[in-house]
This record gives sequence, structure tokens and C-alpha cells, in this order.
Amino acid sequence: MSSEDERRIQGEAQRRIDRTERLVRQIEPRRLADDQQQSLLTIQSFLTKAKEALSDKDVQRAMTLADKAYFLADELARGLK
Repeated sequence: MSSEDERRIQGEAQRRIDRTERLVRQIEPRRLADDQQQSLLTIQSFLTKAKEALSDKDVQRAMTLADKAYFLADELARGLK
């Protein structure tokens, strides 16, 4: 894989992490029930691990973790509306 491809894929992983973080910032923790609080902690854990994977150049793992975090955050945000 060329370094250009690598940078493009890393950028995509970073965008997925950023998108998830934006969604998480819209969730007000004090409005969450206990089980929702637990979901938020799981989402934050996935994001932390995604960032670690990205810094370790494990881009595929970073994208998978970011996608899992986004899916959970989206589900949580929809449940609050």
C-alpha cells in the first residue's frame, strides 16, 4: 500500500472518530438513565481504543471501533428524542 493510500485510510478513520465525538457531545449525560450512562461509558471506551489503534497505525481496528462507537451513540441519541 502506498503512503498516500495509508494517509487516506488514516484520514477516514480519523473522520469516523471525529463524527462520533460530535454526536457524543450532543448527548447530555445528566439526562441519561443508569443503563444509558453505561452505554455512554462504553462509547467513550470504544473511542479511546479507536484513537489508540490509530496512533498504533492499526487503521482497520480504529475504523471498526469508531463505527461501533458511532452505532451505539446514534442509538443512544435517538432514544433521548
